[in-house]
Amino acid sequence: MISIPVSFLLAALFAGLALATLAWRSLPGQARGMFAGVFCLMAVEASLVGMRFAYGHFEFLAVQRVLPVWIAPLIYLAFISLTVPAERARRLIAWNLGAAAILTVALNLPVPVTGYVDGVIGMSYAVYSLALARIWINGQDVFAEAPTNMGGLLHKLLLFSILVMVATLLIDALVAYLFAQEKQGAAALAISGASLFFLVIAVGAAIGFLGSRFGRSGNTGKEFAAGDAQQAELVESARRVLIAQEFFRDPSLTLTRLARRVGVPDRDLSRAVNAVEGVNVSQFVNLVRLAEAERLLVTTDEPVGRIQERAGFLTRSNFYREFQKAYGEAPGAYRKNAQSSL
Repeated sequence: MISIPVSFLLAALFAGLALATLAWRSLPGQARGMFAGVFCLMAVEASLVGMRFAYGHFEFLAVQRVLPVWIAPLIYLAFISLTVPAERARRLIAWNLGAAAILTVALNLPVPVTGYVDGVIGMSYAVYSLALARIWINGQDVFAEAPTNMGGLLHKLLLFSILVMVATLLIDALVAYLFAQEKQGAAALAISGASLFFLVIAVGAAIGFLGSRFGRSGNTGKEFAAGDAQQAELVESARRVLIAQEFFRDPSLTLTRLARRVGVPDRDLSRAVNAVEGVNVSQFVNLVRLAEAERLLVTTDEPVGRIQERAGFLTRSNFYREFQKAYGEAPGAYRKNAQSSL
């Protein structure tokens, strides 16, 4: 039967995508783990479907039934973790995986209602499809925690995920109906066709995903090693990310996170900043912070301590030391002299 090779081919493809995702270092660790988890669970699900309908093994039916209520939230968490700070992402992960655990218990309750299990799974997919759609309508700029040059790709992958989840919801509803009508043969045929359908679209998605992932990363170093003009353009890209997205306000900002946001390897950004600005990346970020602090001192009446926080400096002593080094005066004295000359 066609579901035998297709289900296991699909499982192998998902396992390969899980490994490729783990190697996608430009993605933040939380999102990378969520995406890899999704592909791993989908690989297990496809394998269990093949074992059930190809070999008649029903020993793992309970596992197969609960996996969808974990897959849907993991897909949501993979994308939402690229739109919010890490701390909030961790809270969302805890809440949504907790909800999945509750649904897992609910699916194993002896509820004597026809279609109860399928209804719970369908509700999960419907809720998370809507949640993903809410992210998608905000456009590619919503992925603030991902490299800026990945926004378009992630936006397309998000739409693809929504369509796949809706298709899964509809197919599961059809299969549940056929089983309810005791049309096991038709249900098996529907599952076979669905497996083939998902294999085709998964192969297409994998080609696009891996092409974008490896093609882009393979050319990055060459693009920014070409000359001074390219390095200057890279530095300006980093400056735009820091200012336009107010990334400089994050006191825990690192070279790796900034390079990831710009969409280049650490070494390329470090080399370009050093060549163009004559400073390291940490000093470059501090210059942006100091410029913002200077602007706030001159144009606002905010307390110096508040300005220090808004500019992204962790400690008052560090802020005073860096500001005096750059402007020759302490922040308070600089403000007094600048405002008196206006």
